[in-house]
Amino acid sequence: MLSVKIVPKQFWLGAVKWSMYILNRSHTFVVKDVTPVEAWSGIKPFVDHFRVFVCISHFHVPDAHKKKLDGKSLKCVHLVVSKESKAYKLYDPV
Repeated sequence: MLSVKIVPKQFWLGAVKWSMYILNRSHTFVVKDVTPVEAWSGIKPFVDHFRVFVCISHFHVPDAHKKKLDGKSLKCVHLVVSKESKAYKLYDPV
């Protein structure tokens, strides 16, 4: 995933965590009709927050940190989702 999307190697841990997170919430041949997380906990996983790894995202800039003619958002790259709060971790390549 990192080499295809040309992301710095410092984000390899996030890529591994994200791929494991998705694999644990996807159907497999080993466990029939349920995901591994559902087989383990008995609760169906919520996957509406899934995003494509290293897709383009926009970060809202608060009014206190921008000037009159600045844009309302910054273009960033989406990396992973936090386990604690479903917050997205973004990377600004600039």
